[in-house]
Amino acid sequence: MIEALKNYKGTIAMIAGVIAGATVGALWPSAAHFVKPVGDIFLNLLFALVVPMVFFSISLAFYRMKARRQVGSVLLKTLFSFIIIWLCCGALSYISTLIVNPLGDFAMSRGAELKAESASGGNALTGALSVSDFPQLFSKFHLLPLIVFSAILGLGAACAGEKGKRASEFFDCGNEVIIKAMNVLMLAAPVGLGCYFADTIAVIGGGLLEGYLRILIIYCILTAILLFLVFPLIVRLSRGRGSVKAFFAHIIPPTITSLATASSSVAMPGNIEAAEKMGIDKSVAQSVIPLATNLQKGGSVTLDVIKVVFLMTLCGQSTIGIIPAASIIGIAILSAVVSGAVTNGGVTGELLICTLLGIKPEMAGIIMIIGTIADIPATLINSQSTVVAAAVVDSKLADNA
Repeated sequence: MIEALKNYKGTIAMIAGVIAGATVGALWPSAAHFVKPVGDIFLNLLFALVVPMVFFSISLAFYRMKARRQVGSVLLKTLFSFIIIWLCCGALSYISTLIVNPLGDFAMSRGAELKAESASGGNALTGALSVSDFPQLFSKFHLLPLIVFSAILGLGAACAGEKGKRASEFFDCGNEVIIKAMNVLMLAAPVGLGCYFADTIAVIGGGLLEGYLRILIIYCILTAILLFLVFPLIVRLSRGRGSVKAFFAHIIPPTITSLATASSSVAMPGNIEAAEKMGIDKSVAQSVIPLATNLQKGGSVTLDVIKVVFLMTLCGQSTIGIIPAASIIGIAILSAVVSGAVTNGGVTGELLICTLLGIKPEMAGIIMIIGTIADIPATLINSQSTVVAAAVVDSKLADNA
């Protein structure tokens, strides 16, 4: 138990910092405004590190996929399973927000001040995917163009032979340095987020705290529904009678591993073993599960839907209707994929959400806290959903044989 708790010491410290900040913001607003610069400095450093992290991680990931000839074969085989899980997680999460909105009736009267300037129509699409000049790529306001550019650069390096290998070494070294730098900065996260949150509560009010509590309750319920109803149903439809019993018989050890280590990546070998014991083809298990561990992130999609609804409600935007629903789920899926593709990329996904919603990047700090408090159930969903993806792919291959 003590060893397991050590894996969550960073999460516990951040929650403690947020609670302390919320207390200061609620009881001593003037003191909260005084410590605001500390929170701003932390967020600015965090955003500064996110940009090179995206560049190095995405470039390296696409180089490796192309070099291993995975861009076409493995991605196409698993895309169907990913879409199924993404849509199930996203739709269920969105429906839950219709039943219980995370912020209730709370909406910020100054919501318009939180919105960034944005274009419309075709100009909005062009601006979302590209920039007019190279230096503009390296900005927290242009993460999606940077992702597109980095992916193309990584593929180009893979096609360049020996010279491309040198570029990949640059990507790899840069990625490692940024990861270490991010780990160093995150040591200050409890203080930085605590100061930021103190000012946020002083300005916006205690309605945010009630919203966070609702989110934790909603997300725990969603986790139980996904793990015990939705995922077993997908496995049953994919692999037939008896598959659900095998699923529950073999999935428990890697699930406990993910829970104890706070990482679905650490549970990956156990998930591969569980899939093979379920009768899933060995080659499918060994190719799909590692890819799903990095890119699929069903738990992240579930949580990101709630984050998007949270921000939209905070800014007074409507979340009800077919078009808002499609936008919310689409943004959540894109954010989850990006955060999975980028090492330690949670803040990248949150920053991308703000960008796509046209909200000031500083608001990412508010939903970072959501990711912290729901980290444990999200990890459970992310871990189990990799085996579900392998089950879907294996049944699909069997049908085509």
